[in-house]
Amino acid sequence: MPTPARRDPPADERPWQAQDGLLRRVVATGARLLRVGDAIEAPADVEPPAAAPTDAAPASAPDPALARAAWSDRLWGDGMTLPGGAEEVLRLAALLPLTPAHTVLLAGHGARAAGSAVAAARGCFVATHDLRAASPAARQLPKRVTAAPLSPDAPAFRARHHHHAMMLEPFRRGGAPDAMLRTTATALRDGGEVVLLDLAGRAGASDARWLAVEDRQPPPSEEAMASAFERTGFRIHVVEDAGPRQQRAALLGWVSVLEALRGPRRPAPAMAAALVEEAEAWLLRLRLLRDGELRLLRWHATLARRPP
Repeated sequence: MPTPARRDPPADERPWQAQDGLLRRVVATGARLLRVGDAIEAPADVEPPAAAPTDAAPASAPDPALARAAWSDRLWGDGMTLPGGAEEVLRLAALLPLTPAHTVLLAGHGARAAGSAVAAARGCFVATHDLRAASPAARQLPKRVTAAPLSPDAPAFRARHHHHAMMLEPFRRGGAPDAMLRTTATALRDGGEVVLLDLAGRAGASDARWLAVEDRQPPPSEEAMASAFERTGFRIHVVEDAGPRQQRAALLGWVSVLEALRGPRRPAPAMAAALVEEAEAWLLRLRLLRDGELRLLRWHATLARRPP
Protein backbone atom coordinates (compact mmCIF):
# COMPACT_ATOMS: atom_id res chain seq x y z
CA MET A 1 0.00 0.00 0.00
CA PRO A 2 1.46 3.39 -0.96
CA THR A 3 2.33 5.74 1.86
CA PRO A 4 -0.26 8.53 2.14
CA ALA A 5 1.09 11.90 1.10
CA ARG A 6 1.86 14.24 4.00
CA ARG A 7 -0.79 16.94 4.26
CA ASP A 8 0.37 20.36 5.37
CA PRO A 9 -2.06 22.13 7.69
CA PRO A 10 -4.25 24.78 6.06
CA ALA A 11 -2.65 28.20 5.90
CA ASP A 12 -4.99 29.57 8.55
CA GLU A 13 -3.87 26.86 11.00
CA ARG A 14 -0.12 27.51 10.73
CA PRO A 15 -0.16 30.86 12.59
CA TRP A 16 -1.73 29.13 15.62
CA GLN A 17 1.12 26.62 15.66
CA ALA A 18 3.75 29.33 15.27
CA GLN A 19 2.16 31.39 18.04
CA ASP A 20 2.00 28.42 20.39
CA GLY A 21 5.66 27.58 19.88
CA LEU A 22 6.75 31.21 20.16
CA LEU A 23 4.93 31.83 23.43
CA ARG A 24 6.33 28.62 24.91
CA ARG A 25 9.80 29.94 24.12
CA VAL A 26 8.97 33.25 25.82
CA VAL A 27 7.76 31.42 28.94
CA ALA A 28 10.96 29.36 29.04
CA THR A 29 13.06 32.47 28.39
CA GLY A 30 11.48 34.40 31.25
CA ALA A 31 11.90 31.46 33.61
CA ARG A 32 15.61 31.19 32.78
CA LEU A 33 16.11 34.88 33.51
CA LEU A 34 14.80 34.59 37.07
CA ARG A 35 17.26 34.30 39.93
CA VAL A 36 17.50 31.13 41.98
CA GLY A 37 14.70 31.11 44.53
CA ASP A 38 12.48 33.29 42.37
CA ALA A 39 12.25 30.88 39.46
CA ILE A 40 8.92 30.02 37.90
CA GLU A 41 8.88 26.48 36.60
CA ALA A 42 8.58 26.34 32.83
CA PRO A 43 6.34 23.71 31.20
CA ALA A 44 8.11 20.36 31.12
CA ASP A 45 7.82 20.04 27.33
CA VAL A 46 9.35 23.46 26.61
CA GLU A 47 12.94 23.58 25.39
CA PRO A 48 14.82 26.78 26.28
CA PRO A 49 16.02 28.94 23.38
CA ALA A 50 19.40 27.93 21.96
CA ALA A 51 20.93 31.35 22.60
CA ALA A 52 21.12 32.81 26.09
CA PRO A 53 18.32 35.40 26.31
CA THR A 54 19.43 38.95 26.80
CA ASP A 55 18.64 42.53 25.71
CA ALA A 56 16.75 45.55 26.65
CA ALA A 57 13.49 45.21 28.53
CA PRO A 58 11.22 47.68 30.27
CA ALA A 59 12.70 49.20 33.41
CA SER A 60 12.26 47.29 36.67
CA ALA A 61 8.84 47.78 38.27
CA PRO A 62 8.31 46.42 41.81
CA ASP A 63 4.51 46.37 41.47
CA PRO A 64 3.49 43.21 39.51
CA ALA A 65 0.60 45.05 37.87
CA LEU A 66 2.91 47.81 36.69
CA ALA A 67 5.40 45.25 35.43
CA ARG A 68 2.69 43.52 33.39
CA ALA A 69 1.55 46.90 32.06
CA ALA A 70 5.11 47.71 31.00
CA TRP A 71 5.27 44.55 28.89
CA SER A 72 1.85 45.32 27.43
CA ASP A 73 3.14 48.77 26.44
CA ARG A 74 6.17 47.12 24.85
CA LEU A 75 3.98 44.69 22.90
CA TRP A 76 1.18 46.92 21.64
CA GLY A 77 2.23 50.54 22.24
CA ASP A 78 1.99 52.93 25.20
CA GLY A 79 -1.31 52.41 27.01
CA MET A 80 -2.64 50.03 24.36
CA THR A 81 -4.03 46.63 25.31
CA LEU A 82 -5.01 45.33 21.88
CA PRO A 83 -2.66 43.42 19.56
CA GLY A 84 -1.96 45.69 16.63
CA GLY A 85 -2.07 48.73 18.91
CA ALA A 86 -3.21 52.04 17.44
CA GLU A 87 -3.43 50.58 13.94
CA GLU A 88 -6.02 48.04 15.04
CA VAL A 89 -7.96 50.63 17.06
CA LEU A 90 -8.16 52.89 14.01
CA ARG A 91 -9.26 49.98 11.84
CA LEU A 92 -12.20 49.46 14.20
CA ALA A 93 -12.93 53.19 14.33
CA ALA A 94 -13.03 53.27 10.52
CA LEU A 95 -16.22 51.19 10.70
CA LEU A 96 -18.03 54.18 12.23
CA PRO A 97 -19.06 57.26 10.20
CA LEU A 98 -17.05 59.72 12.30
CA THR A 99 -16.54 63.43 11.58
CA PRO A 100 -14.81 66.17 13.63
CA ALA A 101 -18.27 67.30 14.79
CA HIS A 102 -19.04 63.92 16.38
CA THR A 103 -18.58 62.79 19.96
CA VAL A 104 -17.62 59.15 20.47
CA LEU A 105 -18.12 57.05 23.59
CA LEU A 106 -15.08 54.77 23.92
CA ALA A 107 -15.27 52.36 26.84
CA GLY A 108 -13.33 49.31 27.93
CA HIS A 109 -9.81 48.02 28.45
CA GLY A 110 -7.18 50.59 27.43
CA ALA A 111 -9.83 53.16 26.47
CA ARG A 112 -7.69 56.24 27.23
CA ALA A 113 -4.91 55.34 24.81
CA ALA A 114 -7.38 54.13 22.20
CA GLY A 115 -9.43 57.32 22.52
CA SER A 116 -6.34 59.49 22.05
CA ALA A 117 -5.51 57.62 18.83
CA VAL A 118 -9.06 57.99 17.49
CA ALA A 119 -9.23 61.70 18.32
CA ALA A 120 -5.88 62.37 16.64
CA ALA A 121 -6.77 60.43 13.49
CA ARG A 122 -10.43 61.36 13.04
CA GLY A 123 -10.58 64.78 14.73
CA CYS A 124 -13.67 63.89 16.77
CA PHE A 125 -14.36 64.35 20.48
CA VAL A 126 -13.89 61.15 22.50
CA ALA A 127 -15.25 60.41 25.97
CA THR A 128 -13.23 57.51 27.38
CA HIS A 129 -14.26 55.20 30.22
CA ASP A 130 -11.34 52.91 31.07
CA LEU A 131 -11.21 49.67 33.03
CA ARG A 132 -7.51 50.28 33.69
CA ALA A 133 -6.36 52.76 36.29
CA ALA A 134 -4.20 55.55 34.88
CA SER A 135 -0.50 54.88 35.50
CA PRO A 136 1.68 57.56 37.15
CA ALA A 137 3.54 57.95 33.85
CA ALA A 138 0.40 58.24 31.71
CA ARG A 139 0.59 60.92 29.07
CA GLN A 140 -1.65 63.97 29.27
CA LEU A 141 -4.78 63.50 27.22
CA PRO A 142 -5.43 65.62 24.12
CA LYS A 143 -7.92 68.46 24.45
CA ARG A 144 -10.63 66.54 22.58
CA VAL A 145 -10.42 63.53 24.93
CA THR A 146 -11.98 63.20 28.38
CA ALA A 147 -11.34 60.37 30.81
CA ALA A 148 -13.37 58.59 33.47
CA PRO A 149 -13.22 55.13 35.06
CA LEU A 150 -15.53 52.37 33.86
CA SER A 151 -17.49 50.40 36.44
CA PRO A 152 -18.68 47.27 34.60
CA ASP A 153 -21.40 46.57 37.16
CA ALA A 154 -22.75 50.13 37.09
CA PRO A 155 -21.59 51.95 33.93
CA ALA A 156 -22.36 55.67 33.92
CA PHE A 157 -22.38 57.43 30.55
CA ARG A 158 -23.79 60.84 29.68
CA ALA A 159 -27.32 60.33 28.32
CA ARG A 160 -28.10 61.04 24.64
CA HIS A 161 -24.80 62.81 24.18
CA HIS A 162 -22.70 60.56 21.93
CA HIS A 163 -23.11 60.03 18.21
CA HIS A 164 -21.42 56.62 18.16
CA ALA A 165 -19.66 54.18 20.50
CA MET A 166 -16.68 51.82 20.58
CA MET A 167 -16.36 49.15 23.25
CA LEU A 168 -13.04 47.31 23.72
CA GLU A 169 -13.34 44.23 25.95
CA PRO A 170 -15.83 45.99 28.25
CA PHE A 171 -16.67 42.70 30.06
CA ARG A 172 -13.08 41.92 31.10
CA ARG A 173 -13.87 42.84 34.72
CA GLY A 174 -17.38 41.39 34.65
CA GLY A 175 -20.69 43.14 34.22
CA ALA A 176 -23.92 42.01 32.60
CA PRO A 177 -24.36 42.48 28.83
CA ASP A 178 -27.91 43.82 29.31
CA ALA A 179 -26.82 46.52 31.76
CA MET A 180 -23.79 47.60 29.71
CA LEU A 181 -25.68 47.73 26.40
CA ARG A 182 -28.76 49.40 27.91
CA THR A 183 -26.57 52.15 29.36
CA THR A 184 -24.76 52.45 26.02
CA ALA A 185 -28.07 52.76 24.19
CA THR A 186 -29.17 55.48 26.61
CA ALA A 187 -25.90 57.34 25.94
CA LEU A 188 -26.35 57.37 22.15
CA ARG A 189 -28.32 59.74 19.98
CA ASP A 190 -30.93 58.32 17.63
CA GLY A 191 -29.38 56.17 14.93
CA GLY A 192 -26.08 55.87 16.77
CA GLU A 193 -23.82 52.97 15.87
CA VAL A 194 -21.69 50.80 18.14
CA VAL A 195 -18.66 48.62 17.45
CA LEU A 196 -18.01 46.18 20.29
CA LEU A 197 -15.02 43.84 20.46
CA ASP A 198 -14.88 41.23 23.20
CA LEU A 199 -14.42 37.57 23.96
CA ALA A 200 -17.41 35.26 24.14
CA GLY A 201 -17.27 31.87 25.81
CA ARG A 202 -19.25 28.70 25.35
CA ALA A 203 -22.19 28.69 27.75
CA GLY A 204 -20.90 27.40 31.09
CA ALA A 205 -17.31 27.10 29.88
CA SER A 206 -14.36 28.71 31.67
CA ASP A 207 -10.68 28.05 32.32
CA ALA A 208 -9.63 28.87 35.87
CA ARG A 209 -5.93 29.27 35.07
CA TRP A 210 -6.61 31.60 32.13
CA LEU A 211 -9.00 33.71 34.21
CA ALA A 212 -6.35 33.99 36.95
CA VAL A 213 -3.43 35.02 34.73
CA GLU A 214 -5.57 37.53 32.80
CA ASP A 215 -7.09 38.74 36.09
CA ARG A 216 -10.53 38.73 34.57
CA GLN A 217 -14.07 37.46 34.98
CA PRO A 218 -15.58 34.77 32.72
CA PRO A 219 -16.74 36.29 29.43
CA PRO A 220 -20.44 36.23 28.54
CA SER A 221 -21.68 33.65 26.07
CA GLU A 222 -22.29 34.52 22.44
CA GLU A 223 -25.99 33.75 22.94
CA ALA A 224 -26.21 36.13 25.91
CA MET A 225 -24.59 38.91 23.88
CA ALA A 226 -26.93 38.49 20.91
CA SER A 227 -29.98 38.51 23.18
CA ALA A 228 -28.72 41.58 25.04
CA PHE A 229 -28.28 43.55 21.80
CA GLU A 230 -31.84 42.70 20.78
CA ARG A 231 -33.39 43.49 24.17
CA THR A 232 -31.64 46.84 24.48
CA GLY A 233 -32.82 48.17 21.12
CA PHE A 234 -29.87 47.47 18.81
CA ARG A 235 -30.09 45.98 15.33
CA ILE A 236 -26.99 43.86 14.61
CA HIS A 237 -25.47 44.28 11.16
CA VAL A 238 -22.25 42.25 11.43
CA VAL A 239 -20.80 39.64 13.78
CA GLU A 240 -17.18 38.98 12.80
CA ASP A 241 -14.81 36.35 14.17
CA ALA A 242 -11.79 38.54 14.95
CA GLY A 243 -9.74 35.71 16.50
CA PRO A 244 -7.53 34.92 13.48
CA ARG A 245 -6.70 38.59 12.98
CA GLN A 246 -5.78 39.02 16.65
CA GLN A 247 -3.51 35.99 16.72
CA ARG A 248 -1.59 37.28 13.70
CA ALA A 249 -1.13 40.68 15.35
CA ALA A 250 -0.12 39.02 18.63
CA LEU A 251 2.48 36.93 16.80
CA LEU A 252 4.17 40.07 15.44
CA GLY A 253 4.29 41.67 18.90
CA TRP A 254 5.76 38.63 20.61
CA VAL A 255 8.35 38.05 17.87
CA SER A 256 9.58 41.60 18.49
CA VAL A 257 9.86 41.04 22.26
CA LEU A 258 11.61 37.68 21.92
CA GLU A 259 14.16 39.16 19.51
CA ALA A 260 14.78 42.05 21.92
CA LEU A 261 15.51 39.58 24.74
CA ARG A 262 18.58 38.37 22.85
CA GLY A 263 20.52 41.62 23.38
CA PRO A 264 23.11 42.51 26.05
CA ARG A 265 20.75 43.54 28.86
CA ARG A 266 18.81 41.22 31.15
CA PRO A 267 15.44 42.16 32.66
CA ALA A 268 15.26 42.43 36.45
CA PRO A 269 13.66 39.42 38.20
CA ALA A 270 10.33 41.22 38.71
CA MET A 271 10.18 42.01 35.00
CA ALA A 272 11.14 38.45 34.03
CA ALA A 273 8.34 37.09 36.22
CA ALA A 274 5.88 39.52 34.65
CA LEU A 275 7.04 38.43 31.20
CA VAL A 276 6.28 34.80 32.05
CA GLU A 277 2.78 35.68 33.27
CA GLU A 278 2.00 37.86 30.25
CA ALA A 279 3.19 35.19 27.82
CA GLU A 280 1.25 32.48 29.65
CA ALA A 281 -1.91 34.59 29.53
CA TRP A 282 -1.64 34.92 25.76
CA LEU A 283 -0.68 31.28 25.32
CA LEU A 284 -3.83 30.19 27.16
CA ARG A 285 -6.09 32.75 25.44
CA LEU A 286 -4.98 31.70 21.97
CA ARG A 287 -5.28 28.01 22.75
CA LEU A 288 -8.85 28.54 23.97
CA LEU A 289 -9.62 30.46 20.78
CA ARG A 290 -8.08 27.71 18.67
CA ASP A 291 -10.03 24.99 20.51
CA GLY A 292 -13.35 26.82 20.18
CA GLU A 293 -13.78 27.42 23.92
CA LEU A 294 -13.55 31.16 23.25
CA ARG A 295 -14.37 33.38 20.30
CA LEU A 296 -13.18 36.94 19.85
CA LEU A 297 -16.14 38.65 18.21
CA ARG A 298 -16.69 42.07 16.71
CA TRP A 299 -20.29 43.23 16.76
CA HIS A 300 -21.44 46.20 14.68
CA ALA A 301 -24.95 47.40 15.47
CA THR A 302 -27.23 50.45 15.16
CA LEU A 303 -29.58 51.78 17.80
CA ALA A 304 -32.96 51.07 16.23
CA ARG A 305 -35.14 51.93 19.23
CA ARG A 306 -34.81 53.15 22.79
CA PRO A 307 -34.44 50.34 25.36
CA PRO A 308 -37.47 49.71 27.57
